[in-house]
Amino acid sequence: MDEQPMRQQGHMGSNTGGGTTTSDQNRTHSTAANTANQAMEQARTMARNIGDQAAAAAADPGATAQELARRAREQAGAAGDVLYRQGQRAGEYLTQNVNEYPLTALLIAGMVGYGLAYLIHTQWQSQVSWRPQG
Repeated sequence: MDEQPMRQQGHMGSNTGGGTTTSDQNRTHSTAANTANQAMEQARTMARNIGDQAAAAAADPGATAQELARRAREQAGAAGDVLYRQGQRAGEYLTQNVNEYPLTALLIAGMVGYGLAYLIHTQWQSQVSWRPQG
């Protein structure tokens, strides 16, 4: 029964019973303030750096445009290389399949040719029928 009053005293701010002291609270406040100040200083530094970069970009728009054009050229060159390699692989695949299945390839080519001829003929017929006679 004697333990409960001591615990209650500890919760009321007394130094007995393991309660926090005023110096502990001051250190905690000081540490929190230092951390907040450091965070604010980092935010200011980052904002200053971003502002400097924006000012540099605005001061020399020609250099920025040249840099963007250079990057676009590099990316277009890389994309062209990728497309070339894909086309080369597709050609090799097609050649291999034509060599393995010549009759099937001939039938497919005939069907594609017939389909194109039909579309062209149908288009030509519709243009002729719409012409006014006069």
